[in-house]
Amino acid sequence: MSSKSILWILIFSMLNFWHEFKFDLHKENAEVQPRKIKTMALQNTEGKFEVISNLKKNNAYVVFFLSPECPLCQSYTLTIKQLYETYKTKGVEFIAIVPGTEYSLLKIVSYRSQYGLKEIPFYLDPNKAYTMQVNARITPEVFVFNSANQIVYSGRIDNWAYELGKKRTVITAHDLADVLANLYEGKKFKPYQTKAVGCFIN
Repeated sequence: MSSKSILWILIFSMLNFWHEFKFDLHKENAEVQPRKIKTMALQNTEGKFEVISNLKKNNAYVVFFLSPECPLCQSYTLTIKQLYETYKTKGVEFIAIVPGTEYSLLKIVSYRSQYGLKEIPFYLDPNKAYTMQVNARITPEVFVFNSANQIVYSGRIDNWAYELGKKRTVITAHDLADVLANLYEGKKFKPYQTKAVGCFIN
């Protein structure tokens, strides 16, 4: 390979790095006040209605908004599974909510099975009542409740995807993992939110 070709590769790599890095220079994280959400009963994929709330006073209660055919909801299942395996015995409860009526029960169950999320309860929110209450707008989007049933984090799982269809080569912010670690270890932190990237909830 000629020295000129190597130079162009280096220039392209630096430009790509800057394009990714500059999104971190924007104020992505916004501090928010912790907020409580009214308890609400949703139907799970087994047909039972259950209250969506951290009434059990877990260290954390993690709510994912997912849609089966959204590419990022498929791509992030491995990360979701890894976090679930890490925290399932540490007082952290995980659930997933599918908003709207776009997907049949069969499609939701198939997605849950195909991507190895059988251990995580899935709930249906056909009229988007809970979705609107927490102000979820994107899938995948995550909301973390503390033991007082207050939302202390909402937004992206991490910063792998910084725009729709554009992904970082190296993840530099593991937002959800960091929040769960802080809650589990009893560390104080200011509640915040980030911008979720994915498919809009229609």
